Amino acid sequence: MWLEDECKLCLVHSRTSDIVRLGGAALLPKILIYLSQALERRSRSEAFAESFKAVASMLESPDPYGDYKKRLAEIGREVAAIVERRLEEAGWDLRLAMRIAAAANIIDSNVLGYRPRKLESAIWDEPAIEERVELPERLYYVIDNEGEAQIDYVVMEALRRNGITPVPVARSEPYEIDVIADSRRGFLATPGNISPIRWIEEGFVLAKGIANAEAYLEWGAGKPALLLFRAKCDVLSRRLGVEKNASIIISGESLRRLLGDN
Repeated sequence: MWLEDECKLCLVHSRTSDIVRLGGAALLPKILIYLSQALERRSRSEAFAESFKAVASMLESPDPYGDYKKRLAEIGREVAAIVERRLEEAGWDLRLAMRIAAAANIIDSNVLGYRPRKLESAIWDEPAIEERVELPERLYYVIDNEGEAQIDYVVMEALRRNGITPVPVARSEPYEIDVIADSRRGFLATPGNISPIRWIEEGFVLAKGIANAEAYLEWGAGKPALLLFRAKCDVLSRRLGVEKNASIIISGESLRRLLGDN
């Protein structure tokens, strides 16, 4: 599903920006031909995932943002150390941890019209929407990009200290700047490079980022969830009634009600 036609423009912007940023400007005509067909897909999530595979294939690189993700991880680890100290001081307060997790969704590669801020200052933003949901004793924690994942590892420690067991989940294949499942960290790896939301059939989901939130609209019906992200684009900002780039903590049920499940 596409929330609005503007989302299709975002796909074109994202993939052409990928090509240029990664040194393949000569491939623009080829990717544009591909995108003209990808835009016919009914599923927004499939269109974004498959088109990134196309970019990687054209660039002959299995993980085009691999080096960039390493730099993001370094930045994320520095900020995560600050977050850990703050949560320790706060007695591992779970509400504060959720706020930080949502606010940390500040990094992105190519959202149309989006201007990111520095992670170290953005993590203290208070959410524009903050739903409080009782979390179960065990949940799936769907990770987003490599930089904020370093903070998510600290947030997962906060969950554990509050009697909740988080199971980290990520794609098994590269997608933009997102984490690839790491067995050394106990990750559950889901097939391909599409959002893990598609493959989680039961249990509670705590998911980070707008791609996973939008995937929840497609495949999350009936699945209990808490979604943490920033309204990085005009479509989400307008539909949720918040300022652009505001951080959001919202149940899956409420997201479907506000954004529609068409």
